[in-house]
Amino acid sequence: MGIWTALFGQRVAQVSVEPAGVSFAVERGQSILEAALAQGIAFPHSCTVGTCGSCKCRLKSGKIREITNFAYVLSAEELRSNVVLACQAAAKTDVVLEVPGFESKRLHPAGDYTARIVKRVALTHDIQQVTLEFDRPMAFDGGQYVQLATDAVFGARAYSFASPPPPEGARQVELYVRRVPEGQLTELLFAGHLDNVTLHAHGPAGNFWLRESRAPMICIAGGSGLAPLLSMLDAAAARNVGRNCVLLFGARTQADLYAQERITALAARWNGGFSYVPVLSAAEDDAEWQGARGLVTAQVAAAAAALMTHDTEAYLCGPPPMIDAALPVLTELGVAPNNIHFDKFLDASHGLSRQELG
Repeated sequence: MGIWTALFGQRVAQVSVEPAGVSFAVERGQSILEAALAQGIAFPHSCTVGTCGSCKCRLKSGKIREITNFAYVLSAEELRSNVVLACQAAAKTDVVLEVPGFESKRLHPAGDYTARIVKRVALTHDIQQVTLEFDRPMAFDGGQYVQLATDAVFGARAYSFASPPPPEGARQVELYVRRVPEGQLTELLFAGHLDNVTLHAHGPAGNFWLRESRAPMICIAGGSGLAPLLSMLDAAAARNVGRNCVLLFGARTQADLYAQERITALAARWNGGFSYVPVLSAAEDDAEWQGARGLVTAQVAAAAAALMTHDTEAYLCGPPPMIDAALPVLTELGVAPNNIHFDKFLDASHGLSRQELG
């Protein structure tokens, strides 16, 4: 590395993004996505490890090196069309990329931290509120996540911030962590084996944040997907954002509902109309439950009908089946595809490592 730096300098390539007209430098040893995020550039991404395909883009000019084989994720047609994965591409020369869905927002630059768990509180039988303390403040946007790793478990796991982001960054943050059956990291965490253990943290990460708008909002959460939405909405309430909003939360039973007092407090200080619709999918034997039953996606049309305008936005967080079922419902309601923003929470059963991968 020293010889390379002395001869050529660390910045070896320039990446230009079209049609946005954004450019950034990539150092030797970095992926294109890693370089973008380190410089606070909102490059589309989710898992960061070459499995989700969120960072797909077209190579218009220049040469890249595949860090891992694109063929594991991309189709033959995409490969023929010069589609690449930014998270698995290293720039060999100056590069021009065509990036769909690129937004010219400046994110907080990602960095490496050390962290430790200082408190855990059970919220449900399989979700804990985890207080994490970093070695220095981390700035982030509501909706983003942090990647955690430990010497005892191979690979990093990603967990969304549940606490709202202070302007100056936070040394302590809260996460809502769901226990994944046989998950390597969450089994250790729920057993208390990671308490006060030094963890490796990288962040912030993720392309999920509240867009600047006064349009009505449809928010849909499942499981621990409530975390990024509450972080986002609490931050919006603190800024006195005036938007009508409905929050739908899908859970199995009343025992799986959590953060209810927090949601009540959020509704009380929200500047605009705010409604909360908890939906239970396994409440057949619960005669006391007077609320909505069934799948949360079946309640979207009724709950959000009054919010529909030409620019209504939707924000979704939770398991892939919920999000996959919600997308056509939102489209049918008239929500424009570019106004639908989501973060799929993938676990070990999906073979991916975006969120809650035990």
